[in-house]
Amino acid sequence: MKKRIFVDMILLTVISLVLVAAALCFVFYNQFSGIVKSELRERADLFRNADTQTAMQRLIIFKPNDMRITLIHPDGIVAFDNAVSTEGLANHLDREEIVEAVETGWGESRRLSDTMGLETYYYAVRLADGSLLRVAKTTSSIWGMFSGVLPAVICIIFFILAAGYLLAGNLTKRIVAPINNLDLNTESTPPYDELVPFIRTIEQQRERIAAQFSDLQSRTDTISAIMDNMSEGIILINRQGLILSVNKSAASLFETGTAMDGKNILELIRDLEMLEQVRAALSGKRSELSIRRSGKSYRVFFSPVTDRGALILFLDITEKMAAEQMRREFSANVSHELKTPLTSIYGHAEMLYNGIVKESDHHGFFGKIKDEAARLIALIEDIILISELDENTGGETFEEVSLSAIATEAAEALSLKASEHRVAVSISGDASMSAGRSMIYEMFYNLIDNAIKYNKPGGQVKVDISQMKDTIELTIADTGIGIPEDAQSRVFERFYRVDKSRSKKTGGTGLGLAIVKHIVLLHKGKMALKSSCDQGTVVTITF
Repeated sequence: MKKRIFVDMILLTVISLVLVAAALCFVFYNQFSGIVKSELRERADLFRNADTQTAMQRLIIFKPNDMRITLIHPDGIVAFDNAVSTEGLANHLDREEIVEAVETGWGESRRLSDTMGLETYYYAVRLADGSLLRVAKTTSSIWGMFSGVLPAVICIIFFILAAGYLLAGNLTKRIVAPINNLDLNTESTPPYDELVPFIRTIEQQRERIAAQFSDLQSRTDTISAIMDNMSEGIILINRQGLILSVNKSAASLFETGTAMDGKNILELIRDLEMLEQVRAALSGKRSELSIRRSGKSYRVFFSPVTDRGALILFLDITEKMAAEQMRREFSANVSHELKTPLTSIYGHAEMLYNGIVKESDHHGFFGKIKDEAARLIALIEDIILISELDENTGGETFEEVSLSAIATEAAEALSLKASEHRVAVSISGDASMSAGRSMIYEMFYNLIDNAIKYNKPGGQVKVDISQMKDTIELTIADTGIGIPEDAQSRVFERFYRVDKSRSKKTGGTGLGLAIVKHIVLLHKGKMALKSSCDQGTVVTITF
């Protein structure tokens, strides 16, 4: 804009100077021409009433040298010329000013020279005897006059251009400076009235852009927050295979510590099978596959994004796979655990039915059938209980209960077993909490029962109940055989036994600790286990 204003001002100055010079030349030329014509008329009118002889005498006396005077006979022959010799001059009757003078008494004309730089004015009058007197004067033509003053005009133009260059530059800066100093990010007063609509439009556009940017930023932040906090990994790539976005879960999955945006997907994924699915997604085909990475299982979905590229979703199915494995193991364990007592019952009953057993042995066989049936009933009851705990369908009402009283009740129920195993059970401390009484009883019963069954003769089981400021802590410690370190993470699984042969002897169902775990979770508690072989086990529960 500054350059354009500057050039326009210089151009306007040059054009103005040229037009002014041309106009002045034209005015001066017209004025000068008028003077010349007036002078010629005045000089010719001095001879108007004279005859040829008188005119000749006057011309010889005055001898005018500032103009050309020609005396012409009525037949067109030149009688006198003060500028050239009359010999060889052509007949002048055909000259424009002569023809006009013969007809009207006077005439005038104007003729340019061959060089186009001079112009001659002619004025003729008819004398008293019919002769013709013509006066002429040669001056510069308008082109000659213009070319004559052109060097001066050029010098003046250059001088004015030099001054105009400085003035135009200064004036341009003064014009443009207020515009350059406008702060379009804030409301401002336009420096010129002509800019008011422009500034108003810019302010409206600025407000609209600010609102759109704020909305876009909010949406971007929302999307970024959602993607970064998703446990599922997401990778978005364009049609050229360049990464557009990688959320935190996907970045941690591939253990990349640098920003991957703008890089090729080959720098992130090097698995050939996955890359083949990526190519299929970019060509518009949906697919999925399962992978294992860093000890976890993932289901990967490859989805095309219309006219954009492809989306890769990593879904962590480790827990799902573990749950399915647990269900399969549970089904297998249940079938096995149910089949074992049923087989025993069936075998003993069949032998009794076929009369193979002696009469004296019937009591033992009936006792075995009774024990196996009792074990089967206990197993089924535990399965039903853990199923209810799984679905939280027990429907038990929570009430304020004394943990010490329930623990004492469970210990008394197990006192006979404790005596048989020569294990001493002690309970210390007390606390009250809102809980399901029967579930808390089942929790204490199973923990104390395990501590007795897997203890050593002459061992101890200590139950300690502590009331903290915001929590309640239960500790069940025994001096038993302990649990190997590699089995400690699995003892709360259903039907898991460290020593199956010993579990058979003690009559356990393998569901006790699983039931305890579910009860603690239903009461929003936490469990911790610490154990060493031959040194005992400590189970800590925090509500």
